[in-house]
Amino acid sequence: MTTQFDPDAFIAGIRTAQKKVTIFLAADLAGELSGVEEDLELLESQNEDEEQTLSAGAEKAELTEKRDRLQTELEDSAVEFTVRALAQEQVEKIGREARKAASERADQAAKEAAGYAREECRRAEVGDSKEIKEAVRSAASKASNAILSKEAGLHVLSHAIVTDTGERAFTPEQMRDVSEGLGEPQMNKLYGAFYELTSTDPGEFVPKSQKPGPKVED
Repeated sequence: MTTQFDPDAFIAGIRTAQKKVTIFLAADLAGELSGVEEDLELLESQNEDEEQTLSAGAEKAELTEKRDRLQTELEDSAVEFTVRALAQEQVEKIGREARKAASERADQAAKEAAGYAREECRRAEVGDSKEIKEAVRSAASKASNAILSKEAGLHVLSHAIVTDTGERAFTPEQMRDVSEGLGEPQMNKLYGAFYELTSTDPGEFVPKSQKPGPKVED
């Protein structure tokens, strides 16, 4: 069953589409926790066919206590972020403004990368001027694009993450600090949630029998 199309409600729905993402402030504990769990598994496998000694029992108890403590600390550091959808026009506008604001840093990164590429060509004794020129151009372009793309992403995300009242949670500068603190894996969770809201076709999740259009009668 389909509902009557209402343009105003449709636009409001786009603007209010949201997704909750759990982020762990103490994400660095995950690696330590994984190591402890591996040590526990190894210890248990070694003692599987042998009578457990007092020392082995004490080591297992110590590892178990450490695992439980790390799990608790990791869980206690969890924070729920709210990511909202943005209209494509708004995303493009934010991206343009971000790239413009970061142009000087991008130019500086390009110059540094170009200089490094020239030095690498010299060390490798590259004599072909066209090859050197292409290496320098490619390095400068990649360095510049990396800065511009990252800044555009951070600016967009700073508009997409909101508080419980719907206000922006971070400025672009704060978002940059958040990015450095959380690390790439968790930032990818936030970016993934945003692009899921703005890029995924909701029709993919609707059973064919419920999609509008002609149906085959039984």
